[in-house]
Amino acid sequence: MTESNHRAGRAGNANLIQAMRNEILQHGPVTFARFMERALYDSDHGYYMSRARRPGRGGDFLTAPELHPFFGLTIGRQVAECWRRLDRPDPFTILEYGSGIGGLAYDVIVGLLVAEPDLRPGLDYWLNETNPHRTAEAWDAMNEVGLGDIAGKDDGTASYTGVILANEFVDALPAHRLRWTGSSFEEIWVTWEEPGGFADAPGPLSPEMAAFDPLAYVARAGVDVDAWPVDARIEVAPAAREWAGQLANRLTRGYALVIDYGYPAAELYAGHRLGGLVRAYHGHQVTDNPYEAVGERDLTAHVDFSLLMEAGERAGLNAIGLTTQADFLANAGLGDLLVDFQRDPTTDTEEYYRAQAAVFRLIDPAGLGRFRVLGLAKDAPGEPPLRGFAGPQLPASLQF
Repeated sequence: MTESNHRAGRAGNANLIQAMRNEILQHGPVTFARFMERALYDSDHGYYMSRARRPGRGGDFLTAPELHPFFGLTIGRQVAECWRRLDRPDPFTILEYGSGIGGLAYDVIVGLLVAEPDLRPGLDYWLNETNPHRTAEAWDAMNEVGLGDIAGKDDGTASYTGVILANEFVDALPAHRLRWTGSSFEEIWVTWEEPGGFADAPGPLSPEMAAFDPLAYVARAGVDVDAWPVDARIEVAPAAREWAGQLANRLTRGYALVIDYGYPAAELYAGHRLGGLVRAYHGHQVTDNPYEAVGERDLTAHVDFSLLMEAGERAGLNAIGLTTQADFLANAGLGDLLVDFQRDPTTDTEEYYRAQAAVFRLIDPAGLGRFRVLGLAKDAPGEPPLRGFAGPQLPASLQF
C-alpha cells in the first residue's frame, strides 16, 4: 500500500467533503481518526447518521443478526445463562451498543424469554444508538410487537446489573493509521490536495498517539516488531480502549459480550495484515480506499482484542473468554435450534434449507464464523466457563 493508493476517488456527500476540506485547509492535516469520526458520525452528514437504513441486504453489508434470527436467539440463550449465574437479579438489564433498528434486540429478547419466561417482569433492554432515526424505528417496532415496556434508550451513564452486548460496534470506532519506519512509528495523517482531494500525509505522531505510546503497547501485547518490514501499516484505536475501560462503569455486576472481526494483537499485527486493515463498504463491495464516496461508505478497522482485554482488566473487568463466533454459537446452542426447527412439523423444507444455509454462513470459518467473541465480567463468575466459551457442541452434520 502506498500513498497513491489512498487518494480521493468517486464523489461522496458533497456537504461533508466540503466541511472536512475546509477544516484541513484552515487548521492543517487531521488524524485518520478525526477523518473517520466525521465520515461516520458527523451529526448532519455522517454515514451512520443518515435517515437511510444502511446495513442489510439492500444496503452496504449484511450483519449476522440480519442473516437469520437464530443468531440473536442463540445470544439470548447465552444471556439466560448469565442471568442464572448472577443469581436471577431483578431488575436484569441488557445494554446493547450500536443497536440500530432493534433487530438483534428483538431476537435476543425472544431467545431469552423462551429460555426463562419468568424473567420478563424484571427485564430491561436499553438501546445505545447514535442515530435518532434508528432509535425511533426500534421503539416503534418494539411497541408493535408488545415489547415496548422492556425497551428504552440508554442515557450513556447509568450502571446496570446484567449483560452488555456489542455486535459489530467496535470496528467502527475511530482509528489512527501508523507506519513503521524500521525503528519507530510515524502517523499517516489526512490532507487535501488539489485537484485530487483527500490524501495520505505521513508525519509525526499526534499528541493522542504519543500519549498512547504504540511502541510500548505492541511490546506489552507480545508483537514481534523485529519481524516487521519497513513501511508496515497498522491501525490503533484509543477510542476502543477508552470504550472498553468505560464498560466497568456501566456494569454494577455482570457480563459483557463483544462480537466483531479482529484478532489478538500478536495475530492482528503480523503477516499480510501489515498492509493496513481499514476497509470501506458500499453496495456489498469492499475497498481499502477510505477516501472514495466519503459519507456514503462504511469505514471499519479490524479490532485488536488484546487492547480491549487490557483496557477492561485495568478498569476492573475480568476477561473470561475469547473464541471464534463459530465456536461461540456452536457452544451456546445454535445447532440445537436448527435441529429443533427441523423437527417442528410446521417447518416446510424450503424454510429449513434457508435456515441451514444461514447457519453455515454464521459459522463459516472463512466468513462470519471467524469473527471473535470476547467475554468480560465484573463481580460475576467466569468459572466454569459460560456455555459459549466451553467445548464445541455443534452437531456432526454441521461441522466443517
